[in-house]
Amino acid sequence: MMVYNTTMKDNFKHHSVIDPKGLARYLYALAEGAERGVLPLSDGESDFAIHPRGFIDLSLKIRRKNGRIKLNLEISWAEKEIELPLLSENRDK
Repeated sequence: MMVYNTTMKDNFKHHSVIDPKGLARYLYALAEGAERGVLPLSDGESDFAIHPRGFIDLSLKIRRKNGRIKLNLEISWAEKEIELPLLSENRDK
């Protein structure tokens, strides 16, 4: 089992030019990590991990401009879990 630093920098950016199969492998790795609750990352200097949990906000935006298609996928969550009241609790009031 690999141990990752849980402290990450405030910003991390990844850019690469890959073929469709490489994109599929990258997205699959993200999906597997999300399912396990840990996304291991590296910035070339250090390895660290982020831990998606609780409710996750997913936003997808696609735009066509000048013969190119741009797909933006944004995934966010609170670093600490937020407890939301259950629907059944709200009905009792």
